[in-house]
Amino acid sequence: MDEPRDRIEADAAPPGGVAGTRRARAARAFPFAFRQTLPLMAGFAFCGLSYGVYATSIGLPPWAAPLMAVSIFAGSAEFVAADMLTASFAPLSLFLVVLMVNARHLFYGISMLEKYRGAGRKTAFLRYGLIDETFALCQPLEAPSGVDRFWVYAWITGLNLVYWAGFAAMGSYVASGLPVDLTGIDFIMKALFIVIFLDCWMGEDDHRASLIGLGAALACLVAFGSDGFLVPALLSIVALLLLLRKQLDRKGGEDGATSSPTEAEAEQAL
Repeated sequence: MDEPRDRIEADAAPPGGVAGTRRARAARAFPFAFRQTLPLMAGFAFCGLSYGVYATSIGLPPWAAPLMAVSIFAGSAEFVAADMLTASFAPLSLFLVVLMVNARHLFYGISMLEKYRGAGRKTAFLRYGLIDETFALCQPLEAPSGVDRFWVYAWITGLNLVYWAGFAAMGSYVASGLPVDLTGIDFIMKALFIVIFLDCWMGEDDHRASLIGLGAALACLVAFGSDGFLVPALLSIVALLLLLRKQLDRKGGEDGATSSPTEAEAEQAL
C-alpha cells in the first residue's frame, strides 16, 4: 500500500538530493528573478524617493512612509492615503478612494489564479504583492529549465517590495533631516497623476473615456468643492463608463474593422 505513494513522492521530489532542497531552489531562482527586476529599480527609486519626501513634507513622521509602503503596497493609493490622513478624519472616504483606485488589482488576481496555482505557502505573499509592476513581469514570464518558477515569482514580488519600501524610507528620512523648508513640495503627487494621465492619453486612439473622466471630475469639483469632490467624481466616472461601455466598445471595434483593410492593402502593395 505504501509503495505507490512512495513512488509518487519520489517522482514529485526535486532531483539532486541536497541541491533540490528549498534553500537550494530559492538560491537558483534568485539571479534570474533579480535580473528581471533591474529595469524597474530606477522607476521604484524615483517614485519611492518622491513618496518619502512628499509624506514628510505634509507632516507625517519619517517612519510612516516605509510603514505605509509595506502595509498598503500600492503606489498611487499611498500618495492618496498620505494626503487624506493629514486632512479631516474621513475613514469611509479614504476606504472608497483606495478601493476604486486599486480595483484593477482584483482583475490581476483573477488572471493569475492559474499561474500561481500550486505555489503552496507562497500563495498568500504572491497575492499580497501583486502590484502593476509585479503583474507585468510575472504574467508572461516563463522560468528557465531547472529553476523553480514559484520561487522566481516570490523573489520578484519581494524585490519589488524592498525597492519600493527602501526608497520610500530613504526619501522620508533624508527629507526629515534636511535643513530646508519642504512646504510646497506636495506638487509631487499632482505631477505624478498628471504624467500618468498624459501617458494614457498619448497611448490611446479614442479619447472619449478620458474626456468622460475629465468632465465628471470637473462637474463634481464645481458641485462639491475641492474638499469633497473626489469620491463623487470616482463614483460618477465608474457609473458613466459602465453606462457607455457598449458605445465605447463599438467605437473600438469599428476602428479595428476599418484599419484591417488598409493594412491588408499595404501588405499587398509591398
